Amino acid sequence: MMSSQDCKEEFQFGVPEMQGAGWLRCRLIEASDAPWLLEAVTASQAHLQPWMPWAVTDYTQDMAEEFVTAQVQRDGKLVSEAIYVPCDAEHVFLGCFGLHARLGQGALEIGYWVDVRHTRRGVATLAAALLTEAALSIPGVSRVEIHHDEANTLSAGVPQRLGYSLGCSVQREPEAPGEIGVECQWRMRGQDWPSSAGAQLLAEARGQAG
Repeated sequence: MMSSQDCKEEFQFGVPEMQGAGWLRCRLIEASDAPWLLEAVTASQAHLQPWMPWAVTDYTQDMAEEFVTAQVQRDGKLVSEAIYVPCDAEHVFLGCFGLHARLGQGALEIGYWVDVRHTRRGVATLAAALLTEAALSIPGVSRVEIHHDEANTLSAGVPQRLGYSLGCSVQREPEAPGEIGVECQWRMRGQDWPSSAGAQLLAEARGQAG
C-alpha cells in the first residue's frame, strides 16, 4: 500500500514506458479514469481505510477528478511521481500503482492499492513487478523500495513474492486506523533484479502470452 515517511530530497525522473505481462497491462492514469477511480475507492473503502488515510468515507467525484487532473498535467514532463492503472484484457480499472521519488537520489518507492473486487488475482504482485522493472530502467535509479506498516500483512506478501529483501523496520507515527507505527522497508537493487523471482514472474507471464 502507499505509505508516507519523513521527506527526503526529491529528484525528478522521466516517466518510463510500461510493458505488459501476460493478461495484465499497466498504463499511465488518464483524465477519463476519474469515474472509475471513484467507483473503485467507493467499493473498496472498508478494504482501504485501515491503511490509507486518504480513503475517507465521503470520497467524492471532485476528489477523484482533482487527483487525476494533477497527474495528467505532468504528462511529458519530469516528475517526482507517476501513477499507473493496472488493467486486464477487458481494460477493467483494477487499482492504482505509483512510482514515488521520496527516498532521495537513486531510489524510487512503489505504492499500490487494488480494487477489492479484483483482489486475489495476482494483480498487486504482477503490477509491482512491472513497476520494479520500469523503475530500474530509469537512468540513475539503482534501488526500488516497497514500504508498508507491519500490521498490513497482505502488503508484505508482494515484496516477498518478488524477491525483495527486508532492509529494516522503523518507528513512525501511525497515519491510518489499522497501523501500529512500525514501517517495514523492502528493497530491490538493480543488480539483483535480473535473477529475482519478480523478473522470473514477468518472463513466465510473457512467455505464456506469446
